[in-house]
Amino acid sequence: MAGRIHDKSDSGANAEQRSASEPRMASAATVSPQPLPRPADMPHRDADHVDLGWLTQLIEREGAGILQMLWRLLGREQDVLDAYQDCFCKLAARRRRGNLRSVRAYAYRTAANIAIEMIRVRRRRAAHRPVIAAERSDTRADDGGEGESEHRLARLRDAIARLPTHLRNVVVLRDLSRMSYSEVARMLGIEPTTARVYRHHAVVKLAEFLSEGDES
Repeated sequence: MAGRIHDKSDSGANAEQRSASEPRMASAATVSPQPLPRPADMPHRDADHVDLGWLTQLIEREGAGILQMLWRLLGREQDVLDAYQDCFCKLAARRRRGNLRSVRAYAYRTAANIAIEMIRVRRRRAAHRPVIAAERSDTRADDGGEGESEHRLARLRDAIARLPTHLRNVVVLRDLSRMSYSEVARMLGIEPTTARVYRHHAVVKLAEFLSEGDES
């Protein structure tokens, strides 16, 4: 198994409880891009005076958190920046907040969906490049284990991408975005107890997916 997913109680205590059966998503980067980027293609107020002030406020309030989540999912700066920009451009394309139940939740889900599709594209490309895969294996054998660690992270990201949407949403918000169960529940429109159950199911599925790789 590649590692363990952190689980924290909603009490705010700094100590983290670990379970021997739970995989953990480790951050693939120690720093995020600075300063906080503003999507280059995001339109300003246009000739029809569409007010995008809500989107600017969303970037200021949630941009750093979304970047952090994308770093943990993708681990590559260019992919992170591309996903970040695509996310807010998609939001800007809506032109108005409309009747979205939670713009914040929608932004996180949009960013996560973009990142998951990037992970799936990586996997499809890797499947058609056995020579490159062999070269990477040779590199891992000579790098003192650093390549093996990256390989495990890649496997964990692939496993997260395979989760059913309702389980993946909880893992992304709870474990990658470090939100409490109460916050996760509000953003997904479910009860906190349901969020806990979904996370438990997600952890079990992740363990199964990762064990498939260990047995192969």
